[in-house]
Amino acid sequence: MKKLYLILISFLLISCSFNQTFSNREEDKKEAEEISKKFFWELKYGGNLDTIYNLFGDKFFEVTDKEKLLQIINTTQNDIGRVEEYDLVKWETLIVKGSNAKSEYLLVYDVKRGTAKTEETFSMEKDKNGDIKIVGYKVNQDLLNK
Repeated sequence: MKKLYLILISFLLISCSFNQTFSNREEDKKEAEEISKKFFWELKYGGNLDTIYNLFGDKFFEVTDKEKLLQIINTTQNDIGRVEEYDLVKWETLIVKGSNAKSEYLLVYDVKRGTAKTEETFSMEKDKNGDIKIVGYKVNQDLLNK
């Protein structure tokens, strides 16, 4: 009977997952901000497409190919204008360390462009190499206040 209890307890301990969760830590925000700053810098000064593409993860390119991303960037730059200023207005982070590890980041910016303002949202995740990559990018423009 003792062996049965020992086996049951062993299975319970093996099947348990041990995780440590961190939500909305300033240090995680700063780490993710580095990626969006690189993106905006390239749009404003650089324009190196390979550098821009390297900021995006495989998950992003499973849904959107590089030509579509380039079209979004070019259309935004040509129709609304180049990036002049950007301010972080909302952010969320979720870091889980342990057996079910994941790192997710959401940053929302108000971006002043040539002719209008946009709201640009970045969804990011850490990849298997520990690098933060953009997995979602959305540009919203308020057409009523144009």
